[in-house]
Amino acid sequence: MKRRDFLKKSARGLAGAAGAATLATTSTITAPAHAKGRTSWICVSAFGKAGMLGQAITHFAEFVNQASAGRMKIKVYHGSELVGPFEAMDAVQSGTAQMGFGAPYYWAGKSEAISFVAAMPYGLTAQEQNAWAYYGGGIEIADKLVYNPLGLKFLPMGNTGNQMGGWYKNEINTTDDLNGLKFRMPGLGGEILKTFGVNVVLLPGPEVLPALTSGAIDGTEWIGPAADLGKGMFRVVQNYYYPGWHEPATILDGFFDLKEWEKLDKDLKEIVIKGAAATNLFLLSRFQAANNAAMQKLITDHQVKLRKYSDELLKAIGERATTVLPELAKRTPEATELFNHLVSFRTTMTEWSGYSEGSFIESRLSAKFKPI
Repeated sequence: MKRRDFLKKSARGLAGAAGAATLATTSTITAPAHAKGRTSWICVSAFGKAGMLGQAITHFAEFVNQASAGRMKIKVYHGSELVGPFEAMDAVQSGTAQMGFGAPYYWAGKSEAISFVAAMPYGLTAQEQNAWAYYGGGIEIADKLVYNPLGLKFLPMGNTGNQMGGWYKNEINTTDDLNGLKFRMPGLGGEILKTFGVNVVLLPGPEVLPALTSGAIDGTEWIGPAADLGKGMFRVVQNYYYPGWHEPATILDGFFDLKEWEKLDKDLKEIVIKGAAATNLFLLSRFQAANNAAMQKLITDHQVKLRKYSDELLKAIGERATTVLPELAKRTPEATELFNHLVSFRTTMTEWSGYSEGSFIESRLSAKFKPI
């Protein structure tokens, strides 16, 4: 079933439960409206409008608007339309907006623990992250330790899946090749690279390609083939590395003004929760469906050189991760508790995933199907 059709049908079904009402409209930026049972929210995104991430938040807002039968309208402002990409959380905390959309590690300056919500190097796959979030207490502990103390409510609102390692001007074979490199990598992966002498740079999406083109950075990670193809990094550099050890999967966060969240009727909260979960699923699925075709296009049409990180490099970075990440987690009690929670869950997932998907993926190579 097409995603838009699913959203429309879901919206009609939820609308019956929500009841009929007229659609709230906002032509200017205003405070949230709750008059006559209607709510109008402003959402600020850290991402541009055109890409998959921008489209995802637009579809989420459409779903909530329709599913609530006009009782709740969310107006989306994409990155830099109202505030800068990295100012989205500030806007929600200040009351300029009631909702934001981004990646948890974009807000690392606000919490020592928040980057662990996004992705942990050598950590969980997307399926394992979803298991942690929805059935492993992940949403609850993220709220308790990170978002609620910031005056916010958290919901996962997308996942990139396993990312690529990144784009480099020159080949990278050993840890010596990392020393002195100017590389764009947010999150905990960047903290690990710093210990190898990398000058880690944090840039919002729209600034990445210009920085790469000008030589301000020597390389960058972004997401994966489908998103990277659209970004056009192949126009500047050709060495494209895998796997994405730094982000085996990445949660994107929807964060809501906690006071405004608590004002919502129970059924409106449920619509937002279900809409966020659907966005989480659809965005991950879209990346998965598009990545291989995009990869082939990069290789065939744009002569990109696909390279695997050396075993020596992956082992060295992995070993460094086991010392750097605990040290980062020790900075605050909240970060320590979240780290321990994730590591404990990772232990159960490593065992089960090894028996199930790990063994299956290896054995699947023996069945060479062809179209008939």
